[in-house]
Amino acid sequence: MEMTSMIETHWADLAGALPLPVHRRVSPLHPLDLFAQLDAQERVGLLAISSEPPGTVPTYSAVDVNVGLRADGKWATSMSLRQPLLRPMFAAMCDEIVHQGLEAQNGTQSGGFVLQHLARWQRLLAMGPDGLLTAEARLGLLGELTVLSKAVDRFAPRIAIEGWLGPLDAPQDFLLPCGFLEVKAIRTGSPEVRISSLEQLDVSSSALALSVCEFAPCAAGTGGHSLATLVAEIRGKLIDEIQIADSFEGLLRQAGFTDRSEYAEDEFRLLRMRWFSVTDDFPRLRRSLLPQAISKTKYGLILDGLEPFETAGEL
Repeated sequence: MEMTSMIETHWADLAGALPLPVHRRVSPLHPLDLFAQLDAQERVGLLAISSEPPGTVPTYSAVDVNVGLRADGKWATSMSLRQPLLRPMFAAMCDEIVHQGLEAQNGTQSGGFVLQHLARWQRLLAMGPDGLLTAEARLGLLGELTVLSKAVDRFAPRIAIEGWLGPLDAPQDFLLPCGFLEVKAIRTGSPEVRISSLEQLDVSSSALALSVCEFAPCAAGTGGHSLATLVAEIRGKLIDEIQIADSFEGLLRQAGFTDRSEYAEDEFRLLRMRWFSVTDDFPRLRRSLLPQAISKTKYGLILDGLEPFETAGEL
């Protein structure tokens, strides 16, 4: 039986209380001023109280984030769930924020702390109203999990799972003993890969490789994987690693994955994996070589033009 999360218990206890909004401190011993909340529309959420403003407030499709100055001079940072279908992952996010807050240093401002951790769940917060990953996001996650499965076989499970950085909003998808690794998943016949930030292929302190996984749709039972079956395969490899398995489940939630039947419907066969060494002369945009006024950009790389950098090795 699945245990009810800490934040869900608080939300259940607050249900029906009037007047709205209502709040309950997550723990009397918690070092940060964090409160479970039902807002004026009875939407579940988390409230942080701090003595300083939290900084820039982002806009998300799945979560409302509001900041206001209270009568006592403190700042209230409130986040409320807009899409009820995302409640299990939203609860997991709130629980993680509360748990991570237990290790916060003295002087940490609750509002800024919440917004900082909120940014790590961007894939969840960008989901549509049905609570499902987009087709593009599913293919991207399939690519990351394909590499992760190979990394579990190649290295110790702990090294592989701790090295999976993609769900943590890191610039690169993996940091493994062989260096940083960025994974791109494409459909068969795609001529290019998309680079989503200046930082993605800009690493100077360690080796960096680009892995391109080429997938083709296939019928069930013909040698392919759905997102659900690949997750199940990795879970099977971690069955004797309880703590590592828990870490994997947390990363899956941050990647936007939950066990839903829709993720078992479409299967893809891995046609090939190509590996490219991102050396100094690799074609890429680097922040250090661009004008400071350029804050962000996306660009494409033609795969045929990367052949001089292709390597025979894998992990």
